[in-house]
Amino acid sequence: MRVALPFGGAALRDDEPVPNFLDEDMTNERIFQSGDDMLAAMVKETVERLEFAIATRGHASMAVAGGRFPKPLFEKLSTVKLDWSKVTVTLGDDRWVGLDDDQSNEKLVRDHFLINEAQHARFVSLKTGDANPEDAISTVSSRLRTDLNWPLDIVYLGMGDDGHTASLFPSSAPDALQKGLYPAHGELVAAARPTVSPVPRISMTLPAILNARYIGIHITGQSKWSTFETAKNGTEIEEMPVRAILQQTDIPVDLWWSAENPKG
Repeated sequence: MRVALPFGGAALRDDEPVPNFLDEDMTNERIFQSGDDMLAAMVKETVERLEFAIATRGHASMAVAGGRFPKPLFEKLSTVKLDWSKVTVTLGDDRWVGLDDDQSNEKLVRDHFLINEAQHARFVSLKTGDANPEDAISTVSSRLRTDLNWPLDIVYLGMGDDGHTASLFPSSAPDALQKGLYPAHGELVAAARPTVSPVPRISMTLPAILNARYIGIHITGQSKWSTFETAKNGTEIEEMPVRAILQQTDIPVDLWWSAENPKG
């Protein structure tokens, strides 16, 4: 299976191959017993990649995830001395709620990442003033296309027990999931209304996520490890959309796992 990148293939990344799905994957399993040890290693990895991007290309771009684990990651990163004015941050997905709502991933990023040293980073929002995410797809796709440097240097994702990543949920309506996995017109985002979510969502599409130099998926606990094992050994993408990340062979992926959540 081959996933077409936005803008007719390689328009965003003219120096790298279009991702495809083959028998061998590029997922590197990085396993920790201590959540704090994993956190420290992720901070180091992130800073090194951002510094390299700035040194070689003059800028860096990254997409991050919401959830429980990213909060301490954001707080640690926010204190790192880096030329954050050359870093642009966005989200892989967000809930379609107000920016003052605690469910908002953007609020999480602004409150816990874009502070201290990292307050100088640029942020590109997935939100608009539209009443629903379906009406925002064109605007947000254009914004991401214009305001981000592609390919993204880092994309961090989570993974649910159902095998979703970003807001590419198996419980979304089939036509909505298809728009997220295989957008017909190069859209960089898609709307999602999964049955497991009380609110609508907006998510980067699969081709946008794969338009990256590096992807990290962070999970903790035995339940998530079991989900990962199921995902990497199966074949049906719609059944567990995270398989589309784990089983492609062009973008390096680190699966970050720890037995416990970070304490500090």
